[in-house]
Amino acid sequence: MRFGFHVSISGGWQKTLERAIQRRCTALQVFTSAPVQWARAPLDSDDARWFAETLAVLDIQPLFVHAIYLLNLATGDSGLWRKSRDHLAEELARAGQIGAEGVVLHLGSVGRRGQLQIGIKRVAKALDEALDRCDSPVKVLLENCAGQGNLVGSTPEQIGDIIDLSTHPQRLGVCIDTAHAFAQGYAIHAPGGLAAFLDTCENTFGLRRLQLIHANDSKTALGSRADRHGHIGKGEIGTAGFRTILNEPRLREMPFIMETPEQETWHQRDMRAIRRVVDAAIRPALPPIRRVPPRGPR
Repeated sequence: MRFGFHVSISGGWQKTLERAIQRRCTALQVFTSAPVQWARAPLDSDDARWFAETLAVLDIQPLFVHAIYLLNLATGDSGLWRKSRDHLAEELARAGQIGAEGVVLHLGSVGRRGQLQIGIKRVAKALDEALDRCDSPVKVLLENCAGQGNLVGSTPEQIGDIIDLSTHPQRLGVCIDTAHAFAQGYAIHAPGGLAAFLDTCENTFGLRRLQLIHANDSKTALGSRADRHGHIGKGEIGTAGFRTILNEPRLREMPFIMETPEQETWHQRDMRAIRRVVDAAIRPALPPIRRVPPRGPR
């Protein structure tokens, strides 16, 4: 069991590492570019290698990259679909440069008049074509959504259908966001509801594919289908709900990444809150605050 945050890369990789250390991260998620822009500069290979090596030295592992929010692999707009596929292929390569295990992906929307089953086929095709272009071992992690609009991926069944359609199933994993699952209507805050949800996951895509939990409280009610993240224990899932989730035996080996509103003092509270609900017998040690190892000459 490892805990971390989605951390800003503003100011460069050293600043990113400093933020991760201050937040006591033992796992990490980042963007590799601005999340709402298509354009991006190439990664400096020396900087990327240093970042990956320093994360290993600091034992902040695993690392995940979140794809930008503009991607839409489910769309019927052929131009946007191709642009999204191409960007994902490039993101997989960038993620490999910094030693990430997976690229977390929102699957996209079929639009107001679109059909979800057609969108599912489009997602699978885009994933296959992006993976065909990249021989990096980095996986694509399909993230569940909250069910708003006509987004693809709100249920384990839809995620399982995409994996079944893919010609590269070995390169696909799953990321479950607790706030999204709760907003979709899965009562994961209660032992029975969590067990039923995980059983559904096992029977659709298989829990062996689950590689990451986005641990976020929900500002909106169960079944609201509204994606609004809250601080740990301060939303509708609540402290008792996270106690249920964190002590579930099937999730004890998972990395948990928090995507709570980015305020350093609140991130420190979130880390305390999520650690506090883990039974003492299985609670991992809190890492010390360290200095980023000095970088040698380039």
